Amino acid sequence: MRSTKRLLVAMGLAFAVLISAMPTQNADGKQIVAQAATIKLNRKTLNLKIGESATLKISGMRKTAKWSSGNKYVASVNKSGKVLAVGEGTTYVKAKIAKKTLSCKVTVTSSFNANKVKKNISIEYQDSGHGVVAILKNNNKVNVDLDAKLVYYKNGKMLDSKSDCNRAFESGKECVLYFDAPSDSDYNDVSYDNYKMSLSVDEATNAVCDVRNIMVQSDIGADNVTVEATNDSGKDFSFVKISCLMYDASGNLIKYDYHYAECEKNGDTDYFSFSFPYDSNYDTIYPSSYKIYVDEAYTYTWLQ
Repeated sequence: MRSTKRLLVAMGLAFAVLISAMPTQNADGKQIVAQAATIKLNRKTLNLKIGESATLKISGMRKTAKWSSGNKYVASVNKSGKVLAVGEGTTYVKAKIAKKTLSCKVTVTSSFNANKVKKNISIEYQDSGHGVVAILKNNNKVNVDLDAKLVYYKNGKMLDSKSDCNRAFESGKECVLYFDAPSDSDYNDVSYDNYKMSLSVDEATNAVCDVRNIMVQSDIGADNVTVEATNDSGKDFSFVKISCLMYDASGNLIKYDYHYAECEKNGDTDYFSFSFPYDSNYDTIYPSSYKIYVDEAYTYTWLQ
């Protein structure tokens, strides 16, 4: 009896396999051969502008895919297959399902408009009488590589030009630029009555930056402002620039100073001081207030 049941089961399985392998017919009597579903991406190529995104989809599979980008500084991808254009260039986004890997070529170009970007940078000027500070805010959605030139005038005539820059001016952040006053051959300041600044901008596509996560604490010290700066960004930088503006009781700028902090590596902390200004008799001028700015914290993609 048991042997008979085993035989019937075996015959049933064999019949089922045979039936599944046989072609079926449609309503017209034509044979249809069943095939396994093909696993594929909905796109083989993507062309995006910086800041744009698109979602890649996989058909013909039920398993979860593992997504990856060949260059996260060109395009990133999340676990749902959403691709975000980060910087100019070309890379491949890949989806791995078991032993099968699918790829999509992603090309990212810039929609950078220099004139529009300059209009979206707000500027506040502060004149100490010994030079001009410009406090800039980047209201654009992109990081900017910025060069600035300032020309000093006296009675409508040009006296001198000075320059400053910011190689990684981050979106939504502020930075300080400083233009030292004109001086004669004896290094004495030359008076001026007007000035004008011009900007040149480009997109900081190769800059890896994060001023937000340079944590700064400061105190009034022994005739100085003492600063503690810590790199909590999770990144290693090439430069971290921090500046200090000091003001008198009327809110007038009395000193500008800056320091390249030695906290370039993630987790590093640096301590440094900005000394108080002094007058022509070398007597200390005590500020009523001060403000610290993290102007830059960046490296380049090719240095990582």
